[in-house]
Amino acid sequence: MDYNHITSFLDKFKKLIYQKEETKEIIAKIISEEIHHTFEKTNLKIKGVFVYIQASPILRSEILVHKKQILEKIKLFLPDNNFTDIR
Repeated sequence: MDYNHITSFLDKFKKLIYQKEETKEIIAKIISEEIHHTFEKTNLKIKGVFVYIQASPILRSEILVHKKQILEKIKLFLPDNNFTDIR
């Protein structure tokens, strides 16, 4: 019995999951560079065109102060994704 079709089907999901994790890692790195503080990718959630931040109020405020610069850098490094807001 040939299972190649199942393997190729599951590989599509593997690529999607990998791309999402890679995107989160890039965004976390951009935020860390912009606010000069370590920011982990586990504190990010991506839903559609929005990036949701889960952090302390002080850290969230600092990120929101630099929101415009962060979004510009995200567009530069991830041109395929159209993130419009950080919440």
